Amino acid sequence: MKRQILGSVVGLVASFSGLASSKSLLPSTSLHARDDSSTCPEPSYVADNGLEFDTSCGIDFLFTELAEQTEPTMANCMDSCSEYQPPCYGVTYYTQNQTCSFKGIGINSSFASTSDADNVDVNSALANVTQMLPLDTACPFQNNSNIPTANELSFHILCGQDMGGYGDYLPWTILSRAHTDTMIDCMDLCSHAHPLCLGVSWNPDLTAGYGNCYLKNTQDGGVPFTPTNYVAHSALVTMPIIGACSPTALPAQITSDKKEFDVSCFGARAGSNNFTSVYSQNITGCIDQCAAYGGPESCIGVYYDNSFVDGYENCYMLDNIGSETVPKNSTYAELVSGDPSGSTSTPVTSTVPSPTASSTSTSTSASTSSSGGSSSKAWIAGPAIGGVAAVVIVFAGFFWWRRRQIVPDEKKFAPIYQSSQVDSPGLHELPRYPVSEMDARESRHELPS
Repeated sequence: MKRQILGSVVGLVASFSGLASSKSLLPSTSLHARDDSSTCPEPSYVADNGLEFDTSCGIDFLFTELAEQTEPTMANCMDSCSEYQPPCYGVTYYTQNQTCSFKGIGINSSFASTSDADNVDVNSALANVTQMLPLDTACPFQNNSNIPTANELSFHILCGQDMGGYGDYLPWTILSRAHTDTMIDCMDLCSHAHPLCLGVSWNPDLTAGYGNCYLKNTQDGGVPFTPTNYVAHSALVTMPIIGACSPTALPAQITSDKKEFDVSCFGARAGSNNFTSVYSQNITGCIDQCAAYGGPESCIGVYYDNSFVDGYENCYMLDNIGSETVPKNSTYAELVSGDPSGSTSTPVTSTVPSPTASSTSTSTSASTSSSGGSSSKAWIAGPAIGGVAAVVIVFAGFFWWRRRQIVPDEKKFAPIYQSSQVDSPGLHELPRYPVSEMDARESRHELPS
């Protein structure tokens, strides 16, 4: 859904304009409140990106509106306010026609109507103004430096620059644009995103609203520019280099932590389920991660995405292997011997057999094969779809259908900060979640000074 812009406002920043809603990676606390249009969360509400609201149920706020749009519930109205451009500080929601009226800076409780005629079929809310205060606008890193995230994805820093036209998008399972207090947190969100995130623009002065972390899914948006009336810092991902799986070089079996895995090139699975994903430099490190996994799930196989098209965290651990499907630019390994329920406490190493004894190699996952991973063991959209994914699709699909322009998610990315091109993947076996991008026909604007 396109955002309506107040006519008196000069415009909105190129990177931050006309975006559909996005949600933070934190789980929503408000879906229960979205049962019908008459529901009013009392006495407060927290939007999915963390902005807090004090609600005034049955009260109209007589204050100039920025714009209005249709929303199915009061909760959705507040969620939209949390990312609206220009910044939204409050809402009034009219239940009969499901109209959400956005209020700008200056609204407070003194504008509450005392007229019984006004206060019929209406609910209002005020955002926490302390959360809307600008953050430290200084660039947190040296310009043109390369900064790694916690899971070791490297970003090239562009201080004071915006990346309008670089494919703003919403990763799977994220329903509205996120807020982060620091640039590194915004970069961390990008590093965990599926499908692949290739950059960020971060708006610390909150000129474009509370949702200030803009994830990018392309690096071909032109030359970054220096804005004059708002603050933005950007960062472009520098992707690691991984070649395609080689059937002639790949061993048929790899042993890790006393567990044996059958390995095959271009293996893809249908009907399987990944319970988490991590980054790994190679299939050996990915197998080490599976063999060492000590969580409640049983890791019985891995899907290793050689192309990165579905995210930087390219090692997907499976607790349901499903069945073989059409080949992809990937590597598949299946546990055939050993206990999948736990691991030893000693460092994990993989023994890779080969045609000659001299070519046997060992790698230690802690230092050379892999690094980082998702701290949450909840499912992450990856190369397979399971039962949990179906539940997520039910909720996410409704909001995406209502609030976003759907675009294909099979785009193959070509990062510019890469010394050589990753081999082009084939079509990937993934749940077909829509990915939101800005409408290319929509004009770009700048923020008001």
